[in-house]
Amino acid sequence: MLGKIYILVITAIFLPFTVFAQTYTVKNGDNLWEISKKFNVSIDDIKKVNNLKNKKIKVGMKLEIPDSPSKKLNNKNQAKNQAMTTKYHTVKKGENLFRIANKYKISVDELKRLNNMNNNTLTIGQKLIVKKAEKPIENISIRADERVPLITSASIDKEIKAEEIEELKANEDLSKLNITERILLFAKKMLHLPYRFGGNGFSGLDCSFFVKKVYSMVGIDLPRSAREQFTQGINIDKEELKPGDLVFFRTYAKFPSHVGIYLGDNLFIHASSKSKKVTIDSLEAPYYLKRFIGAKRILDIDRDILEKAIEEAKKQDS
Repeated sequence: MLGKIYILVITAIFLPFTVFAQTYTVKNGDNLWEISKKFNVSIDDIKKVNNLKNKKIKVGMKLEIPDSPSKKLNNKNQAKNQAMTTKYHTVKKGENLFRIANKYKISVDELKRLNNMNNNTLTIGQKLIVKKAEKPIENISIRADERVPLITSASIDKEIKAEEIEELKANEDLSKLNITERILLFAKKMLHLPYRFGGNGFSGLDCSFFVKKVYSMVGIDLPRSAREQFTQGINIDKEELKPGDLVFFRTYAKFPSHVGIYLGDNLFIHASSKSKKVTIDSLEAPYYLKRFIGAKRILDIDRDILEKAIEEAKKQDS
């Protein structure tokens, strides 16, 4: 009995340090990959909190599910939003600078500095700044006229995105998807990552690096720039577009200067300089409709289209 009490005391001591969203009972046909997707947590986190040495689970096993990265991110964002908000105090009868400063754990000098005060005089109803909003740090991008915020929800999320993508690449169930499905899956996993002209990583990437990165995840090596990528594959008419095809636009230059990956239903995913992130837009949007210059197919090139492309090439040469 005494041993059980010790166990309960130890559990009570350590339990607050590990927060579980809920407990899940393994059902027939479940695997860690599907469970991790269901609760939006990583396989490694599930293994860690349940002391699993491998991915084997049994029907009826109870798994503790930790908080998802999105919930952790929301908590971070709430803290960040509070830091980015200026706090005020309205002066009440009987208050003075010392009492107000002491309440908000700042010095009288700091309180006077925040409010540009030259004396200690206060009036009832006066609104005082007691904490000034923090300014976001900015980063100068490669293009001189473009300033991209360094601290944003997207940049905080980049580590989570990178981790999810690496886990996804290593997952055994990925083999069940065809190459186009994998392309679209990887592309959508990168949604909301921040845009940066000339960027080559999750902390900031441009349109052509986004396309190059997504295709590299299925073993296809594309050139770095949109202009060079336009020379790859075969030409596709807009009416023939299939998911996974590349769509090209003239934006700031006469040559192909912007590229995205077609998703279907006239939608494409791309790293957008307008939205400052990886996003999904419509080919029918006036901006892109006006600037669309063509599409290329890299995946699943069928014989009819290939022969058509060869014939067009012969006509151009003759």
